[in-house]
Amino acid sequence: MENYIITLFVIALSLSQSVFGKEKIVTMDPDEIQISDYMHENLPQEMLSRIKVTTDTFEIVDGISYANAVDLYKRDLDPESNLVIWEEMARVYNMFCESRCETDTERKEVYRALLIRSMFSSQESISKLQLTALSIEEAKSIISQYRLKAQPIVVYQK
Repeated sequence: MENYIITLFVIALSLSQSVFGKEKIVTMDPDEIQISDYMHENLPQEMLSRIKVTTDTFEIVDGISYANAVDLYKRDLDPESNLVIWEEMARVYNMFCESRCETDTERKEVYRALLIRSMFSSQESISKLQLTALSIEEAKSIISQYRLKAQPIVVYQK
């Protein structure tokens, strides 16, 4: 699980990094990435229920269990904002996958398209995709359904 999270962060960080208000493209060595300490001892029950819904959607793709996700949200400075992003990704993912997503490759491409879109504009997202199972038209449809503003991952240097 930890390797996947590091890989996920490296993918995201290689796409964009926001440091102290300046955005720049950065590729980071996974050994240089550290998960923060706990910021929250407990999370509200309502949030835990919402986290369960997103992990039920994405565990098949990213391998992150409910328990692992709760652990990560406890380490997040703003777990509510992060959860809203994952809920929007899950909404679009589930809507698209009602009629598609029969293979792991399809599910992963939909997931990756939404992850990229969560950090970049629609236009930038399309240019960063490397599709093998989905058509460009399908990817555009997926990306256009995501309604939140792009929010690059914020990385704090110690």
